[in-house]
Amino acid sequence: MTANQFRTAIERLGLSQAKAAALVGADPRTGRRWALGERNVPECVAILLRLLIAGKVTIEDIDGARK
Repeated sequence: MTANQFRTAIERLGLSQAKAAALVGADPRTGRRWALGERNVPECVAILLRLLIAGKVTIEDIDGARK
């Protein structure tokens, strides 16, 4: 997933860079780095965002899986 694809995905989901990072347990600065292309978006994060966009999982599912 490119930085542009990451930005588009989180925009479609209504997420901030910080919230997207928090969903996967990453530091908020990491979300900014993914969005700027300073760091590669991990494949697991890309898969999760694609599943969210496809409606296969919800943010509530992710939050609930942590408990």
